[in-house]
Amino acid sequence: MKEKKKNSSAKENRKRLFLRMKSPSAFGAARRFDSASFMNVPPEMARRDAAYSCFSAYFRKAELEKVPVEERSRIYRRILQLFDLIEEKSEFIFNSDMIEKRNLEHAGTLAYIRLLRKYFRLLNDLTSAQMESGGIAADGASADELSGDFSPRMEPQLRQFEATLTAAVRELLERNHDLLLAQEEQRRKGFSKSDSERYERAFALYAEYYANLENV
Repeated sequence: MKEKKKNSSAKENRKRLFLRMKSPSAFGAARRFDSASFMNVPPEMARRDAAYSCFSAYFRKAELEKVPVEERSRIYRRILQLFDLIEEKSEFIFNSDMIEKRNLEHAGTLAYIRLLRKYFRLLNDLTSAQMESGGIAADGASADELSGDFSPRMEPQLRQFEATLTAAVRELLERNHDLLLAQEEQRRKGFSKSDSERYERAFALYAEYYANLENV
C-alpha cells in the first residue's frame, strides 16, 4: 500500500514538473554558443517528435475494429487534438529553421503532418455519421418516414469507408516510419551538446506523458 502511494506521489510530482515547464531552461541551461532564437527549438522539437512517436506506435497496433463507434470517435478526437500540437510545433520548427538555416526541417514533413490531420478529421466525421445513423435507427423510423431511399442502412457502408481509410493510414505510417526516424537522427546531428541535452531530457518526459492518450 505504501509502495503504491509512493508511486502515485512520484507520478504527480512529474506531472506538476511537466506542466510548469515553460522555457528551455527547464530542460538544461543553454550554453553561451546557443543563439537566443534557437534555444526553444530542441525542446519543442522533442515535444513534437515524442507526440508523433506515441501516436504512431499506438495507431499502428490499435485494434479499432473491436472498439465501439463511440469510443472510436473519442479516439479520433484525441488524435486530432494531438495533431493540433504536432502541426503547431512543426510550423514553429520550420519557421525557426528559415531564420537559423540549420536544415532541421523540411516543407515535406509539414505537408505530411497536415495530410494525416485531414485523414483523422475525415475519420472523426465518419464515426459521427455512424452514430447519427444509428440514432435514427434506434428511433424506429422507416425509410418512407425519412426521405426517399436515404435510411439507416448507410451505417454499414460508413463503417466500411472508415475501415478502408484506417488501413490506408496505417500503411502510410508504416511506409514512412523508417524515413522519419532517419530524418530525426539527421536533424539531431546538427545539435550542439547543450541542444542534445535539452532535446533528450524533453523527449523522455514528453514520451512518458503522451504514451497515454488520456493526457491529450
